[in-house]
Amino acid sequence: MQTVEIVITVRRPRSWKRRTARVWRAVRKRAAKVNWGAVAWYGFLTVAGVVLYKVGAAYALKERGYYAVGGEALALLLPVLWYAVGTTIRDFMRDVRSWW
Repeated sequence: MQTVEIVITVRRPRSWKRRTARVWRAVRKRAAKVNWGAVAWYGFLTVAGVVLYKVGAAYALKERGYYAVGGEALALLLPVLWYAVGTTIRDFMRDVRSWW
C-alpha cells in the first residue's frame, strides 16, 4: 500500500501587508488618543466597587445571619453611577453657562 501526501499552500494576497499595516496604524493612532488618566480612574472605581461589595456582603451576612444579596450590590455599579452623575452635572453646568 502506498501513501500519498497532499500539500496545500495558501497564499495571502499582495495587499495583505498594506492592509494590516493600515489597521495597525489606526490602532496606534487611536491608542495615542486614549486618556490614560480616565482609564486608571475607572479602573480604581471598579476595584473600589468590588472591595466595597465584599465588605458590605460580609457585614450583611454578620447582621442577617444568612447570605443574601441586597443593597451592597449597588457598590458594583460605582463606575457606571460615577459616569452618569458626572455627565449629568457637566451637561447641566454647560447649559447654565449657555444661559448667561
